[in-house]
Amino acid sequence: MKASIDAGHPVQVTEYRSFADSLGGGIGLANAWTFPMCKAFLDDIILVNEGEIAAGIRHAYEHEREIVEGAGAVGIAALLSGKLRNLRGPIAVLMSGRNIDMDLHRKVVNGFAEIGEAD
Repeated sequence: MKASIDAGHPVQVTEYRSFADSLGGGIGLANAWTFPMCKAFLDDIILVNEGEIAAGIRHAYEHEREIVEGAGAVGIAALLSGKLRNLRGPIAVLMSGRNIDMDLHRKVVNGFAEIGEAD
């Protein structure tokens, strides 16, 4: 999907299918709410890859008995990846969204790491 972002001037960006699709707020790169909130309230950004997100989905199911979509598993993925440093005090991870195709979920839980493999 190609979308235009107004960052003072139009920018053409290709949005690729991934486990984290819904992080854009469900309307892709044209989202008027999610990006400004993230920009205002986030202290840091941790990038996780498809395999790490799949591991987060598996962890949520195997250890918490929760079904979460890829975007809902990115917090777990970040913790499991070891990319977070200097964590102190209690840690909370929000798990949200069960909007995942159950066939895809089953494939991920059974060991498929990449969305291309799971399709």
